[in-house]
Amino acid sequence: MSISGLDSALSGLKIAQQQLSVISNNVANVSTPGYSRKILPQQTVAIEGQTVGVKANAVVRNVDMYLARDYWTQVSAVTFQDTTATYMNQIQQFHGAPDAETSISAKITALQDAFLSLANQPDSEVGMQAAVSAAQSTARKFNDYSNLMTQMRNDTQRELSEAVSQVNTLLNQVASLNKEIKSNMAQGRTVAQQQDQRDAAIEELSGLIEISFFTRGDGVLVVQTNEGLQLADDTVNPMYFNPTQQTTLTYYPASAAGLYVGGNPNEVRVSFDITQRDPGGKIGALLAMRDETLPAYQAQLDELAHKTALRLSEQGLNLFTDQFGNIPANTDPVPNPPGPLTPVPYVGFSAIMQVNPAILNDNSLIRSGTVVGSAVQEGSNEVLRRVAEFAFGNIAYQEAQGNVDIRVAGIPDTLQNIFGLNPQAQMRGDVNIHNLSLGVPLNAAPDHPFLPISGPPLLDDFTIRIDEGGANDTGDITIDLTAVDTAYPTPPSTSGAQALVDYLNNDVFPTLAPPLDTTVTASLNQFGQLMINAQHDIGIGVGNMGEDGLEYLGLKAGTTQAVDPYFTVQVGQDDPVRVSISPGDTETDLLTKLNNIPGIQASIDPATGFLSFRPGPGFGGDIRIVDGTILSAGGNTPSLELLGSASPVVSVAHAPFRETQLGAGLQVSSGLPGTLTLEEYSQRMISNQVAEVNATTAKQADEASLRDLLNTQLLNESGVNLDEELSHLIVVQSAFAASAKTITAIDEMFQQLLNAF
Repeated sequence: MSISGLDSALSGLKIAQQQLSVISNNVANVSTPGYSRKILPQQTVAIEGQTVGVKANAVVRNVDMYLARDYWTQVSAVTFQDTTATYMNQIQQFHGAPDAETSISAKITALQDAFLSLANQPDSEVGMQAAVSAAQSTARKFNDYSNLMTQMRNDTQRELSEAVSQVNTLLNQVASLNKEIKSNMAQGRTVAQQQDQRDAAIEELSGLIEISFFTRGDGVLVVQTNEGLQLADDTVNPMYFNPTQQTTLTYYPASAAGLYVGGNPNEVRVSFDITQRDPGGKIGALLAMRDETLPAYQAQLDELAHKTALRLSEQGLNLFTDQFGNIPANTDPVPNPPGPLTPVPYVGFSAIMQVNPAILNDNSLIRSGTVVGSAVQEGSNEVLRRVAEFAFGNIAYQEAQGNVDIRVAGIPDTLQNIFGLNPQAQMRGDVNIHNLSLGVPLNAAPDHPFLPISGPPLLDDFTIRIDEGGANDTGDITIDLTAVDTAYPTPPSTSGAQALVDYLNNDVFPTLAPPLDTTVTASLNQFGQLMINAQHDIGIGVGNMGEDGLEYLGLKAGTTQAVDPYFTVQVGQDDPVRVSISPGDTETDLLTKLNNIPGIQASIDPATGFLSFRPGPGFGGDIRIVDGTILSAGGNTPSLELLGSASPVVSVAHAPFRETQLGAGLQVSSGLPGTLTLEEYSQRMISNQVAEVNATTAKQADEASLRDLLNTQLLNESGVNLDEELSHLIVVQSAFAASAKTITAIDEMFQQLLNAF
């Protein structure tokens, strides 16, 4: 055996010793976090094609970097959900359990109940105090929730600052390890231990921010953001964050600090703002919470706070105000004419809203309202009823809306003439005379001694007078029953009453001067009573018949006044008020009459001439229109003629909750429908937030399961397996023993050779 055999055996023995060292080190670190299985590569040594032994290369790791990348990405996803859940749970704890009735929705419901209770006993001092107390509790709940969200936004700032500091520390570790790895690889030394340490730093870094990476040929692992901005190789591109105090009025980028890669943008020429680039991990969750989730919740809360105050104010009760007793206007965020966007004036109102100081000083205002000049009567529950029914309901107020042009003043003309709304007098007898004097002359009634069949001249006449004292005064018109009998004889089958009606309609009224010749008529109603209709006053005189004679015909001496067409308006529970359309009235006169009714505000559209009126000014509620019995010439009611509809009263909804362009930066959407009641909006707001908490919790569990699965797979592939190491140990021991035997054999051969000399 040659000397080369001894070299081979010795090299094999040496390699076996090194392998045993690697195996023992693997076994010793089987439970060490971040430790990966080490392998000692070896290769055959040959000289001129002749094998002369074996040599070992540098110790390497058995790590699948593609699997490691997926695992680190999942670490970022889990930390994102964990961080989000931590903050969301704080919000859920604030709302409390549904049966605890501590949420904002429960407070709003309790406030409405307080108004309903007080409406039943409007003079109850205890009830007023209870309603004020409920209002204070509601305002405090709004304040507390707003303050919580502001506190949470500042908490995200603090945690962001700490996380960025941790990121920079880890990046420095990675860069330092990259330098060592680069140097050792250049010298052919093992870098497995440094790579393990670098992987541990990368895993911790992944929890803070989602990363991507690639490995250069010199062994340096280049760390980037998930969008490819370099963070570290063997140098560091640091992250920069300078926290700013957050309030309800702060927002990114104007007044909330940004997150930069490269350093302070005021000092470094090239730095990149990644605030809105979804950096992932804990930092991404904190930024999303600060700039998206919490501002959206704040906007929802401000909307609810403002619309609560506004809808109560619309019913005449400024219950919730700022510290100065004011309610911010419901101004749109886009100015007119279009220009730079301006936020709605009630941003942050939920943080400062309080019960109106005036109501705190005088609890009775919660019953009587706060609108100057419209105080309700003592003991009235009108304001309370409006608040309970309308402020907390879908309807702000009812309004009579016309669709007829009623402008007549410029013609010139009057409403009565244009719309045929004429006055009406209706004289009605009170006796059924339908079968009067059947078969005998009307002026000869045996059962009435004042009308004898024979004797002196008959006293059988009475008088009618139309429009006494007016422009169309007819004077006394004598109605002689003898003339009636002569003109319309009464055979047994004919009523003397009908003969009288025919005489009036055919022989008397048509002879009158216009317009009386066509507007005065007589008839018998269904009860057999004599009726005379006219557009002017109707006077009845006794004539020669006397009172008893008139009574025979069911009449009484006197004047029936002509009544102007009218409709009656009732605001809420107030007394109804009659609105008459008088001769000579124009649209201006009608408008004045309506606006003189307490609790009514009326207007005429200058472009269309349409009339409209509603409760107010300064409050909403309901109205009713009831027409009188006098119809127009066309047979329509006055309100139908003037408003163009048989049902002109419509319900007007509240101004809706705004859904977009909310918050101080007009970047927030509420995610809630605008057409909801206060209670519905508050319930939907809370239920959506609870749903987001539940979704976060579910996603958190899903992401954690995937992370654990990847971690298990990574450990199975790159971690230490005792069975595998022991099996390998047996192989190495066998190789060691074989090499030892070879050396022993060679030694014996050399001894024999030496002994031979």
